[in-house]
Amino acid sequence: LCYIETAELDGETNLKKREALQETCGLEDHIDQLSSLDVEIECEAPNNNLGRFEGNLTSKGKKFPLSNGNILLRGARLKNTQWIFGVVCYAGPDTKLMKNSGKVKFKRTKLDRLLNRIILSVKI
Repeated sequence: LCYIETAELDGETNLKKREALQETCGLEDHIDQLSSLDVEIECEAPNNNLGRFEGNLTSKGKKFPLSNGNILLRGARLKNTQWIFGVVCYAGPDTKLMKNSGKVKFKRTKLDRLLNRIILSVKI
């Protein structure tokens, strides 16, 4: 169990609870087992929907569903929890944070636009 703050993602400052799968909860006391864990994670294609995540963790032939309550998104901050173990599912431009960042519109003042027109007309 851990708590995260997602103010950078959605502007909300209240803490949200995230939980590990019940099947992997006891492993934090057995780091040696974590390094030899044989699991496969299957998740949805990268998208920009911050409120939804679907996937499955397969271990020893059994499938366990993963949801939004099991993940920490890039940009979220861990709070009231010293540490966690995790697996990276998306990196770089495939993260939900990057999928949500649109192109930045270059803002120009009216004076800049006027000066550009004057310079252009002088050149012509």
